[in-house]
Amino acid sequence: MIAVVSSTIKPLLEGSRTSFYSFEERLEQTKLTLTRLKECGFKEIFVADNSPQLEQQQLQELLKDFKNVRAFHISQYQFKNKGVNELLMLLYLTGFLPHNEPIFKISGRYYPSEDFSKPAFEDFAVKPYQLKTRKGTMSTRAYWVKDADTLNRFLLETLAEVYAYPERIVGAGSFFRQLFGKKSGSGQLNISIEFAAANVLKHGGYKVNLLDHIGIMGLIA
Repeated sequence: MIAVVSSTIKPLLEGSRTSFYSFEERLEQTKLTLTRLKECGFKEIFVADNSPQLEQQQLQELLKDFKNVRAFHISQYQFKNKGVNELLMLLYLTGFLPHNEPIFKISGRYYPSEDFSKPAFEDFAVKPYQLKTRKGTMSTRAYWVKDADTLNRFLLETLAEVYAYPERIVGAGSFFRQLFGKKSGSGQLNISIEFAAANVLKHGGYKVNLLDHIGIMGLIA
């Protein structure tokens, strides 16, 4: 059983402040995430961090006190849609994960609560929000997945959904856009990964356990 943490410890702040928390606060919150994961029995923890103001050596130095943590700094183009950034860095990380091991994915600065436990599941265990409706979503802050191969497939399909959905015919407006050749501007990637991921789970043939709560805590930045 391994944990995967998606992280941006030191985001690039351009112009007005885009985070409620300072770098020092975000770092301490991330350390709490790692501490609680270790206390919950995760023997291996993988951190994927895409902070534009950090490098691999600096990230390793920041997390040097955590001996069971493998930290990967991933340099990437920073899309305004932060969900796309997360998909891309997690895709990179899947190449380093052990095979045939269940994975708990959690966003950095969230952490397991007192009632946290591993649920029963086959492919996924997720917290949904009206998943069976057309506008259904799932929480991507934390979810369980069968193994690295399943995670890789899911991430690729979710990324494809982010790009494809704006051009799909889902109603009168999108029908007339396609009919008269007016593009929706999908290059802006405005579809949330919570929505795209839910669509993938609904139509991808996965066996999913829907949870009322997943047992995490944290503060939105």
